[in-house]
Amino acid sequence: MPESTRPPIRNTSTPSPPGWLKPWRSRYRRWLDRRIPPARRITLNQKNLFILPGFQGGAYLFVTLLVWIGATNFQNNLILALCFLLLAILFVAIHQTFANLSGLTLRFIDAEPVFAGKVAHCKFSLESSTDRQQLEFQWPGEAAVIASPSAKQASQIEIPITTHQRGRFKPGQFRLQSGYPLGIIRCWSWLDLDAEILVYPTPLKNEIQPSGVGDPDAGDERVVGSEDFYLLRGYIPGDSLSRVAWKHYAAGRGLQVREAVDYLATEVWLDFDALADTDPEIRLSKLCFSALELSAEQRPFGLKLPHITLEPDTGSQHLQATLRALAECPV
Repeated sequence: MPESTRPPIRNTSTPSPPGWLKPWRSRYRRWLDRRIPPARRITLNQKNLFILPGFQGGAYLFVTLLVWIGATNFQNNLILALCFLLLAILFVAIHQTFANLSGLTLRFIDAEPVFAGKVAHCKFSLESSTDRQQLEFQWPGEAAVIASPSAKQASQIEIPITTHQRGRFKPGQFRLQSGYPLGIIRCWSWLDLDAEILVYPTPLKNEIQPSGVGDPDAGDERVVGSEDFYLLRGYIPGDSLSRVAWKHYAAGRGLQVREAVDYLATEVWLDFDALADTDPEIRLSKLCFSALELSAEQRPFGLKLPHITLEPDTGSQHLQATLRALAECPV
């Protein structure tokens, strides 16, 4: 499977177990953790693969049993030979299904950072000396991804998972299974490749507040205000009489109005302690939104958090450093 080809996604999810099954599932998970400990690289073999008949396999065994009962009851050698043929097909299916997974090596590559609530795609590499068919990858409760990697090409797989909270997210175990070639035998394993995803806070709309009045000599942005005198302009009906330059009028220069401006600083500090929200997660979400807005406007901004301070700067690297600091903020 080439790297540029994304495997199909099947929109299926694992239903939550009944209440009486949860303690048994917890024990099963602990047993899996001991048998298949987390590792960045895992090769599948008989120690970490499990194989049993699926639903179709159970039906196949039931039909085989009926054929065997009919053969022994009527003492018919042809029907008995059919029963042996069905059993032989079952044994071959067990071997082929196990061989379809055995020897496959998986390794976690990386995962692009996402905002909380978005779907992240964890990238894994698949290494094998033979072709593999109909491999199904799935995080619990997420959509399953079907892939058939080829030994002749570099193989990668992206498994989607929905994030919920900011920070360093470790998804844990995912299921790899296959029913190839007949579907009557299911071979599977639960693997923890120590995947980790950096999850940014969810951007929450916030009005950006400048850090203070800027400096007209520093090239800061100028907006209409009332602090610094800027120019005189002609009087327009409706202008406040308090702004009329009466001395100029007395000197015979006509009605003129004083225009004043404020200088908006181009440097902005995003300060965690300056926000009034009591929930620290809301503060981080608002700071995240402000950082994205300022970066889009290419305005320098700095960040002040309880554990770190980033000096004002611009550019994609500064934005990534800001988002990473917001994601890892220990509040």
